[in-house]
Amino acid sequence: MTASNQGPEHSLTFLYYFGTTTLITMGLASAVLKLSPASPIPNQLGLIMGLVGGGLGLYFNRSITLKQPIKGHKVFLNQISQPLAELGYSQVDDDSLSTDIVMYSRSKLRGLLSGKIYIRLEPKTAYITSRAVHIRGLKQKLQ
Repeated sequence: MTASNQGPEHSLTFLYYFGTTTLITMGLASAVLKLSPASPIPNQLGLIMGLVGGGLGLYFNRSITLKQPIKGHKVFLNQISQPLAELGYSQVDDDSLSTDIVMYSRSKLRGLLSGKIYIRLEPKTAYITSRAVHIRGLKQKLQ
């Protein structure tokens, strides 16, 4: 098994969490300390917390792809269904997806907050794509 990281989503994920955390921290710091938002202390606190928030967001929520060698589609899907069920995922039928892509999702509120797992099946390889935290958990269960 190997994990590959592809695409610009890493920088976008970092920027999203960095920007959001920075703005919230600057606003809270200026309100709590009763300082102008343009003063240096809220800005410095915002930048420091933004770096921390961006790093944590990047670590947990970036999308990664796990490359898994397989013997056959049905064998692999049967093998992976139990670990995915233990993580709270079940297969979702989506007619808009290509026939070589299988999607798994969590139900209700957990599904809204955790994202989906996509599996692209090729003749001898499966590519599993999801958030990094879910791929790491799945990788442990497959070993």
